[in-house]
Amino acid sequence: MLSCVVLAALANIAGGLIIFIKKEWSKRALGALMAVSAGLLLSIAVLDLIPDVMESHTVSPVFILIGLLIIFFIQQWAAPHFHHGEDVHSGAQSKSAVTGSVVGMVVHTFFDGFSIVASFEVDIRLGITVLIAIFLHKIPDGVTISSIVFSFSRNKKRAVEAAVLMGVTTLVGGFCAWLVTGFYFPNEAALSIALSVTAGIFLYVAATDLLPVINGARDRLMSLFFFLSILAYFILQWGLEQLHVGFH
Repeated sequence: MLSCVVLAALANIAGGLIIFIKKEWSKRALGALMAVSAGLLLSIAVLDLIPDVMESHTVSPVFILIGLLIIFFIQQWAAPHFHHGEDVHSGAQSKSAVTGSVVGMVVHTFFDGFSIVASFEVDIRLGITVLIAIFLHKIPDGVTISSIVFSFSRNKKRAVEAAVLMGVTTLVGGFCAWLVTGFYFPNEAALSIALSVTAGIFLYVAATDLLPVINGARDRLMSLFFFLSILAYFILQWGLEQLHVGFH
């Protein structure tokens, strides 16, 4: 389970290194990854997480809303200059913009790691699906933050360090989820709360961070990837069911 979090963290670092391997990274390629991630995150939240937590805890909607508000607060107040998926080559305009971007990304990646571990605690099928969804936007995340930092500092080392920091916070998030769901509070209620918060975060990230990028691009191919990712969700669930890998 924690090895999956390590894999997601490495994707952040890989994204941070990519911009120095290739001068012009295709916006369409990054957009396609975001479109697939958005479709999977929405499908997981609406079809898996929300139905599951609604059955196990009557106040789950409150924690779903809390999860949504956490990210909203961070992006509006703690990191007002950060917008996920913005033009990664437009450059940061000030030091505060870079700081805000890094803070926003760090918090975002913390909850990525948290969500992976919490999902595996429920069902291995759900965990695999969440891992895939998060992994797909980890590389664009790494490209985005390293590009913003590099555009301001012109320092490759600092840009890579920013991507590494995101990887580290992904690991920290996974470790915290392991503590909460499996050590300090090893009960169904704690897990339900964690998954409810995760559902809210997934809804917010998909609807306000990823989908606007797809809509703004006005690229029908990217839109097609979004719809195909939802279909892929059902295919993935069916395939995992056939392999009999689902267990708590």
